[in-house]
Amino acid sequence: MQPKSIALALILVSLTLGAVPSRRALAQTPSFSFTLQTSSQVSCWYFGVSFDATQGQQISAQWSENSNGVAPVPLDFYIVPEGSLKQLWLCDQGPAYVYWNQGAYGAANWVVPLTGAYAVLVVNYSYYAVSGMISVNALNSSLSVNSIGPAMVRRVICMGANCVGS
Repeated sequence: MQPKSIALALILVSLTLGAVPSRRALAQTPSFSFTLQTSSQVSCWYFGVSFDATQGQQISAQWSENSNGVAPVPLDFYIVPEGSLKQLWLCDQGPAYVYWNQGAYGAANWVVPLTGAYAVLVVNYSYYAVSGMISVNALNSSLSVNSIGPAMVRRVICMGANCVGS
């Protein structure tokens, strides 16, 4: 082989190998760190990610809590229509959801029932501050994910026999 041919072959091999990591980067699951303040008698905190999805998409979501020297803090995990976040919802009831689970960590595999905007949330109902990670990806297509929060939600306050949201 001539020196020009060898140099051209080396450049092509380098370009091909250089393209492999960028393809892998596209396939990585986006992860979001969160820190949620402690819950109180009047409020709790949530963090989430939102995404637009089409009917039939397979969504995989994971969450984990980082232990801060105390026992693991269970979080409530929801998959919700994004519109339910704009409606009044209280810590003690949670938003209108299509999926719910609870724990310091977990995963959910879910098939989107209807095309629309959705969100994945973790809610801290405990009296300990908590931090962790949440990630969401589509198993059979691409997905654009945006963070929501952290944000506060009110608790139901009971006064005698009458309970009202404050």
